[in-house]
Amino acid sequence: MSGIKYRGQTLLALMLSLALSSFLLLVVLSFYGYIQRQNHDMLRKLQLQTELQRVLQTLGRDIRRAGFRSLSEGLIQNNLSLFELDETGTAITIGQSANSPLNSCVLFFYDVNGNGCIGANNKGKSCVANGKNSASEISTELFGYRLNDNMIESRQTYKSSISQTCKQEECRSYIQPEACNSSGWTDLLDDKTYRITALTFDRIEQGQGIQVYLAGQFVNYPHIQYETGIVIPLLNQGEWQ
Repeated sequence: MSGIKYRGQTLLALMLSLALSSFLLLVVLSFYGYIQRQNHDMLRKLQLQTELQRVLQTLGRDIRRAGFRSLSEGLIQNNLSLFELDETGTAITIGQSANSPLNSCVLFFYDVNGNGCIGANNKGKSCVANGKNSASEISTELFGYRLNDNMIESRQTYKSSISQTCKQEECRSYIQPEACNSSGWTDLLDDKTYRITALTFDRIEQGQGIQVYLAGQFVNYPHIQYETGIVIPLLNQGEWQ
């Protein structure tokens, strides 16, 4: 028994073993961190996609109604001709606000409450008196969306910014391209979280529809981007009527 010899690891072998183990551990941790980052990016992109699709669907529902007017029993004269931009009944226009890309703003109107006029019910049977609008609260049926300072905004027309007794020229001005620079707009998204990089409205099919393109990214994660689009038929305009 005394002749048996025992051999252990040398210091060099031990150091190599520890180095290899440390390297493998670093590889595993790095791969785990990569997977975690990928998962977080995937969740963030899903969040961005959900928000932009929600905004796009909101635009689609609203713009599709442009020019809608209801038939109201007992109404002798509506005020639609005061707001329509031409003899064909155009109720929507495309423009842009100052320092914004072309075709990044859309303005329109439609009869939300179904009273046959733009605005709230008038006391009488007409929404026009002496060539002027006589319906109240016309601001509630004037709409718009625009790109401004990397954010998509919705029009919030205030009573103080418009005349309730406007004549045709002034009534029409509320949905003409110049109104894209008016006051009363509010962000549709949190500008500290999202940045809208593109928003365009383009007429298609001889004006019978509008193609909307929307793109955005996260403010703190600009590499996470998403773009989408939609074609909106204008069912209350031109040949559709």
